[in-house]
This record gives sequence, structure tokens and C-alpha cells, in this order.
Amino acid sequence: MSGLEIVALIPAIVSAFGAISVEYRAWRKRRDDRRSQSKNVALQKLLAGNGEAVQDEYEEDLRLLGPVFRRGDSTGRESLMHHLIILQSTVISLLRDRHNDLSFLIHPNHDSINKATKSARTDIVTALSEQYQRLSQTRPIARLPAPTHRYKNQHQNQHQKSNCLRTLTCTTRNIPSEGIQFGGGVGIEFSDLVLRHYSCNGCGWEVTYGPGSGRKGPKTKDGQVLDWKMVLDRFHYHDGLRKQKNGYRCYICGETDFVPKGLRKVFGPAGVYEAMWEVVEAHIRKKHYFTEFQ
Repeated sequence: MSGLEIVALIPAIVSAFGAISVEYRAWRKRRDDRRSQSKNVALQKLLAGNGEAVQDEYEEDLRLLGPVFRRGDSTGRESLMHHLIILQSTVISLLRDRHNDLSFLIHPNHDSINKATKSARTDIVTALSEQYQRLSQTRPIARLPAPTHRYKNQHQNQHQKSNCLRTLTCTTRNIPSEGIQFGGGVGIEFSDLVLRHYSCNGCGWEVTYGPGSGRKGPKTKDGQVLDWKMVLDRFHYHDGLRKQKNGYRCYICGETDFVPKGLRKVFGPAGVYEAMWEVVEAHIRKKHYFTEFQ
């Protein structure tokens, strides 16, 4: 059962979720009054989003871990194969049960379909997250040279202070876009660029993000998505002992996440913050569960 690699199992799972959604949509269309029923609409939205949720999780794990995640490990492959079989057999059977009976306004197996697909999606996302944890633990970790004794003591004392929480403010600045004009009165208009400047009155931390700042939040070990602005508020940290003073510190475990020395020369000031944010994302994915942020 574990012969297929993750890269082959994920499309099969996404396809199975898609087939379930199409099958249920076909059932709804057999009676006009089925389409507007709130329970039916809610279930259709759930079914339509399952495949995307799994695909997003896979792509995020692949981005953070690299090609090794495509192959996966035996535990991950067996788990995904198990859930694929459930989707292809049990859930499809529930959908097709009394498929042609027009007397039902709500599918006779509505609750079972709802529960089974929710459970499958959660379990699949969890299986991918757990595989990420197993594989990430086998990767070699680059270590920086140990600091001097004097600096180490100063640095530890600095990090005994807690993060500033709920002190981050945001100001926006719109940069108008003139668009492009062609001959004959034809033109293309672009949306204005929005710059968001975040600053903390407590510690002096500040950073400006461009149009891409409407991003998705980091994911936790159990695959839950956090609000990225909340994470920015809780992780921002001003370290007066470092040249790169505006960085991040985990307010839960106290671990600091800074870019490697010399990265500024490669990416420039803006790229440094992007690189640091990716380290924060990886830290949260590796070490913390959703409940820790409640």
C-alpha cells in the first residue's frame, strides 16, 4: 500500500474530493428546490473546498521542506492511501445511495457525508503536517559559531524580557498608479499600490510591507492557519544587541528567529524581512500547535 509517492497520492486525493463535489452537485440539480436549501449550500461549499485545502497544505510543506517531501515516508504514504480508499469507496457510496429518489429535499446521508469528508480532510492535512515534522527532524541544521562569553551573557539577559504584545500599529500609504494608455483611447488601469508600515511604540520595532502583505498566515503543527497580523504582533522583537535590530522572537518558547549573517547583502533590506518571516513560518510549523496561540 505504501508504494506510491506523496507526489502521486496528492493529485489522486484532490481528484477524489473533486469527484465527490461533482457527484453531490449533480444530486442537487435533480430538484430545483434542493439548490437553495441552506444545508445543501453549506455542504456543497465544504465539498468544493476540501481538495484545495489539501493541495494548499501539500504545496506549503513542499515549499518549506523541498523535494524530499514529494517522496514522503512510509507512514505518510500509508496514511494518505488509507484516506484515499475511504474517499473512493465509503463517501462515494454514501452519495450514490438512493441517488435517484426525488422525494428527498436533503440528502438521506447528509450528516454522514458531512462528517466523513470533514474527518478525511482534517486527517489528511494532519498526516501531511506530521510527515513534515518527521522529515524536517532528519535534516541537518546549520549552526552559527558560539558567541563570546560576554556577549552570550548580555544576549541572554536581553531575551529574558518578554515580547511587546498588542502594541503594534499600522499606517497605510497609497501610491497612485497611472496605468498604461494605448492609441484609440484604449488603456489599462492598475490598482493603487498600498504600503503598510507597522511600528511598535513599546520597543521601537518597525517594518514596511508592500502590496504582498495581504498574505496567508503561518500554519501550525496541526495544520491550522494563523492570522499573520496576529503573529507579527506577537513575534516582533527589537534586539538592541544585534546589527539587525528589528527581528522576531517566539513569545511562546523564547526562541529567536533571525536571518543568517550576510543575508542583507544578498537580498537587501526588504528581502531580509521576507527571509526572516519564512524562518518564523518554519518555526511555528515545526514547534507549535494552534491551541498555544489561543
